[in-house]
Amino acid sequence: MFTRILEISKRAIKGGRVPIKIALLKIHDDPNETNDNGLHWDETCVLNAKDSAKLMPICVSFVDETKSTPLDHGYTGTILTDDGIQEPVFENSETVGVIESTEIETVTVDNSEIKVLAGTGYLYMQRYPNFVKWVRENFALGKIDTSIELMGLPSNNNQLKYLEETPTEEFRTPSEFVFSGTAILSVLPADSNAILLEVAQKINKEEKFNMEEKELKALIQSAISESNSKNDELTTKIDELNTQLSDKEGEIFELNASVSQLQKALDDLKAEHETYWQERDLLEKELVKAKVATKLGELDSTIGEFNEAEQEPVKEDINTLKANIEACAKVEEFESFTSEINSIKAKICTAIVERQKKAEADAKVAEQNSANTETVDIFSEINSAEDDDNEDVNIF
Repeated sequence: MFTRILEISKRAIKGGRVPIKIALLKIHDDPNETNDNGLHWDETCVLNAKDSAKLMPICVSFVDETKSTPLDHGYTGTILTDDGIQEPVFENSETVGVIESTEIETVTVDNSEIKVLAGTGYLYMQRYPNFVKWVRENFALGKIDTSIELMGLPSNNNQLKYLEETPTEEFRTPSEFVFSGTAILSVLPADSNAILLEVAQKINKEEKFNMEEKELKALIQSAISESNSKNDELTTKIDELNTQLSDKEGEIFELNASVSQLQKALDDLKAEHETYWQERDLLEKELVKAKVATKLGELDSTIGEFNEAEQEPVKEDINTLKANIEACAKVEEFESFTSEINSIKAKICTAIVERQKKAEADAKVAEQNSANTETVDIFSEINSAEDDDNEDVNIF
């Protein structure tokens, strides 16, 4: 994975907004190349969709209430719009900035040139100071991950279209789509080629030079003052040591002190590093527990609309899905359970409709059978010969 910030300013401009430039995705010149999610980005298709990225949000799902460290997209599931279209929602994320314009550019990363769709916009410094501080601190590490969010056109019920007749998970080329957002992450992004390129580039170059010149002078003056202060302290210490020890003993003592300080600093850094990973593992475990509870609640809420008899045909599917949810240990895999829950609901509804149709058909057959079994008097049309002669006959 290679993601990094190329430049970052020490101050915000334009009303507390920090300019930012992000590589939203890598254009693949190699016809066989894909990103980590199996998507092949064709330049023509990207050009057709690039304007949809204008004014899209830059989003973050924060780890905790300090709103400093990003986690993932904050995806919470889908909703059904008034038009009957499934719409993905990201209710656990917050908008920390906006993309104002996009262009296809060639940039250099790790001594290699790549073609990207770059988005230029702003971060909201005044509203998310801890997050901007986190970005600046991690700039030195060169590891800021981003991930693009996209969806299909409304005319296609928000479903993506691909160039391939039979697209696969391993290779597919989006052909008709729009960009809906980009997220800054601290977990593995879907597109490891999405890179944060530039933060806080000043538009007025002359103003930038003057401001940086002043900063440089102030920095030099501060360094000289600090150096003089430290020199005075060292001189005092050397004088004190010279009164007790020889020059050689003083040098050895000073060297030993420096080694001890460096060792202590290294030990402290290792301890902080271990604590960080322990806290992160604990946080991920707690997040998985919360995801399990949420998905089980979603499943119970969905099937709770139906009685036990209606649930019976998919009882095995329900039990299997519950077991899979409880056994899931990866946060990113919980998104797939929503479609399985919807599938179970669809099966229940289908079974209900089939039973209703069968009941209506059985009732119709019973009605027809009842009509064919009316009682018929088989003697109603038969008369005796005696009934034809109503008069008595006197043979005499």
